Parts: sequence; structure tokens; C-alpha cells
Amino acid sequence: MASCCIVFTTDATYLFPTLVAAIGARKHSPAEKADVCIYCFDAHEAAKRAFAPVCERESIELTFLNSSIIEGANPMMARLFLTRFVPSRCTEVLYLDGDILVTGSLAPLIDAQVPPDHFLAANDPFTFLLDDDTRQSRDLQSYLQHAGFTLDQARSYFNSGVLRINKNGWEQIGSDAWNYFSRNPSKSRFPDQDAINFTGMDKRLPLSFCWNYPAFFRNARVEDRIAPKIHHFMSMPKPWHGQFAPWKARFGNIYASPLERYPQILPFAISMPRHQRWKYTLQQRAKQISETIAWGLSPRRDRILAYERACIPLSKSSALSPLSQPSIL
Repeated sequence: MASCCIVFTTDATYLFPTLVAAIGARKHSPAEKADVCIYCFDAHEAAKRAFAPVCERESIELTFLNSSIIEGANPMMARLFLTRFVPSRCTEVLYLDGDILVTGSLAPLIDAQVPPDHFLAANDPFTFLLDDDTRQSRDLQSYLQHAGFTLDQARSYFNSGVLRINKNGWEQIGSDAWNYFSRNPSKSRFPDQDAINFTGMDKRLPLSFCWNYPAFFRNARVEDRIAPKIHHFMSMPKPWHGQFAPWKARFGNIYASPLERYPQILPFAISMPRHQRWKYTLQQRAKQISETIAWGLSPRRDRILAYERACIPLSKSSALSPLSQPSIL
């Protein structure tokens, strides 16, 4: 049994894209280094019958749990309670959201030597907007200030969709985050993420966007420089909605393939009505121009690349230190 566990948490509604993400994680991680596990909360019997044999065939451990183990919370909060259900043999955890695709080897991320009581996470893409003089920037600053962050802390706000965790200490980090959320549910625009940032920012070590490449960077002209291994589809449309702009066949085929191999999961596929597809296709054509200007031809791109240069490569994981914090200014 491996000592590292690649963990996905979901409910039946999101089980299909999570399965595809888990298949990619299994394909790109050595079996002797990591197990791949999906924890599905409050699933109905039809979902269990459809997905259990598929996961067995794909060497993925699928476990069905009652949400009582996560205090009845939404599955998005389950990452706060990982120590309650991840096997005790797994001292290292790579948590992944279900809306990611793994396209390169995860071995360096699995092998990273994360100090006890700490975890790796990449900046959230909105941090690169904070120093713009725009209404969007002022709105983000106002929201984060209301949530309790200073501007300097906001610049280090991280995305919780990819977390490389040393499980030693995570129980306290998760408990503190859950207590924060329970006290401030109306404050949170990004519930689990705000909570982990507010209570765990001093435990976080910066992670390259290679391991959490956001869809928002699609037109930022940085993909060749970053060479992503994990793509994170944070915004609409998602590539499993259909093979139309902006994703088309590049990622769409990855979601179509399991449906061909395992027709029993077809009822759980998430598609989009044709009229909405046309709407998004037209929007994406306009956004390609506007986002290239706003992201690819502006100081935002410089901030992204400055952050990347400051991140310690995982090939030098022994040098990871709680003092490592890159600047994005």
C-alpha cells in the first residue's frame, strides 16, 4: 500500500467529471507511489451500481460515505475533514478538485517533501488583479477586506483546488477552517477556500501553476512558459459540457472516452443545451480578444511570471521551507 493518497471528494451530481479526473490521476501517477481515491457523499443506489465497477476496472478506490462524517456539510468542505476518512497509512495527501485534468506526471508532486503542519497550494488567479486600477480590483479588495484579509494577505490568497498536504497537522488546520466558516457563513464568497486561507495562510507554501493551471490564464500567453501538468477548469463552460469553444476536442475527447467505454455512466454525464452552447461560443470569441489584452498584454502577465520564478521547483523539494513566499508585485 502506498503512503500517499490522491484524494477526490464529491457527491453523485459531480461524480462523472470527478471520475474522469481520477482516471487521469491514476494514469499519470506510479501505483507504488500513490493510491487514487474518490470519496462520494450521500450517493443514491443508482450511482453506486454505475460507478463502483468502473472504478474497480480503473484501479481507483471508490468509497461511499454519509455526510455526517463531515458535519453534514457540502462535499466541497470535505477537504477540511480529510483526516476523518483518508486511511491512516497515508501520511501524505494530494487533494484534487473534480474539475481538473491531469496531463503530465504527478511524481514530482507526490515526492515533494512537505514539512509537518504545512501544505502546498498555488495562488488564486484573482490575486493578479488586485493591483489593477479597475472596478473589479476594487470589488475584490473590498470583499477580502470584509472577510478579514489585509491587502498583503490578499496577494498571497491561494486556490484550494490542488493541495499537497503533509497530513501531520492537517486535522488542526481543517478544524480551524471549519470553525471559521461556521462562525462566518454569510461572509464567504468562496466558502472552503476563504476559511483555509484565513486560518492556514501561514502554513501554506507556494506551488507553481504547473500543478494548478487555471482556465483564467487561457489567453494570458503563459502556458508555454509554465508547461502545466494539471489543468483546472474554474469557470464556465467546463470541457465536459460539450466539444465547443473554448475547449473543443483537446479536452472534450478526454471526457467523451469513458462514456464510450462505460455506457452505464452516461446518465450521469453533464451536458449543456444547444442554445447555451451557441451563447458561450460567441462569448468565447469576444473573450479571446478582451482577455488577451487584459491578461496577455498587461502587467498581470508579468505578475504571473514573477510568481512562477519565485516558486521553488519540486525537483529541489528538500529546500521547501515555511519561509518561502514569492512576491507577485
